[in-house]
Order: sequence, then structure tokens, then C-alpha cells
Amino acid sequence: MTEQFNINQYNCSISGKGQSLIWAHGLTGSIQSEDAIGLYAWHRFPKKLQLIRYDAIGHGLSSAGKCVEDYLWPEMAKDMISVATHFNAPSELVLGGQSMGCATSLYAALKYPQKVKGLILMTPPTAWQTRAEKVDDYHKMAKAARIWGGKGLAKINAKHLDKMLPSWLVDAHQHSVLGILDGLKLMTRHTLDQLFRAAAMNDLPSKKQLGTISIPTLILAWQDDEAHPVDTAIELKKALPLSTLHIAHSMDDVNDWPRLISDFCVDLQSN
Repeated sequence: MTEQFNINQYNCSISGKGQSLIWAHGLTGSIQSEDAIGLYAWHRFPKKLQLIRYDAIGHGLSSAGKCVEDYLWPEMAKDMISVATHFNAPSELVLGGQSMGCATSLYAALKYPQKVKGLILMTPPTAWQTRAEKVDDYHKMAKAARIWGGKGLAKINAKHLDKMLPSWLVDAHQHSVLGILDGLKLMTRHTLDQLFRAAAMNDLPSKKQLGTISIPTLILAWQDDEAHPVDTAIELKKALPLSTLHIAHSMDDVNDWPRLISDFCVDLQSN
């Protein structure tokens, strides 16, 4: 497990000043892949707020982990807070992320409740019973990763993007959607093997644990994505006392997400 934090191991991006949003990408993603697909419109994020993005351990341009345990979500939550601390972010943070980044944020809020002012959970991953049903799939992915590596998996996945994203999103972003694979292309066989083995061990906090998180939370989900089912988002909405849920049914709905994220952060800054 990670025993000592070294910021030089992490690729980070920081802009703006004020209330800090610490943002974490999804599994096999990166800052580069988020920018390539163009859903987030980070260039429009208010400059009166501080935005800190980083490539998670083993992802993008950050250093690889030493063992499978480094990719467990509670461990990655420690990294998230350490990144914020290094940049002297205010004591009360907004934490957010997509899929794996959701889980990272939730575990960080559980471990450091005094530091977290708000949460943004974008397309929460499979969890609880539905995740247990996919454990074998993650082990198969680990095996495939040992054979094909990041570039090989990216080439295969490029033919099946409709299994990774809603078909209506793929259709709307035909010219940029392959960018979602940019992070995967950079990853080695060894890193992917450890990452997918960790994915088989990972799960969201229990609903009882979630009930203790009394922090304003924005949940953003979309339909028609098996890896990020709406049911997970609905259960999170039920479990988190101060949460609001928005479900996207079309690209027009998703295009409104950058505004929802910005407004959420601005409102927390003013409170």
C-alpha cells in the first residue's frame, strides 16, 4: 500500500482561485482522455473557483502503483486528499469525479468528513449486488490485459464503444468519442492487470456508511450504460441525506452538466 505521498508521482492540472473542486477521472481514464472527449467543458469552469484535476495512480502520466492494493478505492481516496493538501487547497473542499472518481470521493468524505464541503458524483459505477455479479468479468479483463496491454485493449474497445457509453452519446460525439480510450492506450500490461484485479475487489461504501455523509451532494447519471447503471445513482440518492439527482436521457441533458457542476460549487462557496 502507498505509505508516503510524493506529488512528483502525479500528473496534476490546477487553475483558478477560491473554493476548490478536486476532480478525479474514471477507470483507465486521465486528464487527457477527459479533455479529448469534450464532455466536461472545464475551460468554462468559473475562474473564481479553484479546479484541481489529477491523473490517478497508474493512470495517464502519473506513476504506477506498486501493488494491487494501491488501486483500492479507500487508498485512492487518501491520494485525492493528499493532492489537495499539497496545493494548499482550502480546508473545506468539494470532491468530485466520474465513475471510479465517484467512489474515490465517497471514501474520502467518509475518512475526512471535516475537510469535505460538497460531493459531485458523475455516472456512479456498478455497486453492491450488481458489482458482485461482475467480479468474474473483471478477472477476465485482467487476463485480457496481460495478453493485449493498453494499446491492444484500446483497439478492441474502439469497435465496441456502444458497450462503454450510451449509444446516443456515441452518436453525438462521433468525432471525439475515441478520446475516451486515450488513457487506456498509455497503460502497461502489469498496471492493467493490477487495476482490474483491484476492480474485482472494489465496491462502494455500504448504504449504512453512506447515511452518515451529511454533505450536499450532486449526483449526475445517464441512461443506457450497463457499467454505470441508473439504479446505482437512485440508491445513492436514497442513501445520501443531502443529495440531488439529475438523470440524463439525451445529449442535451448531458450538455447541461458543466453548468450544474459550476452552479453547485458556486453555491457552496457563497454559503
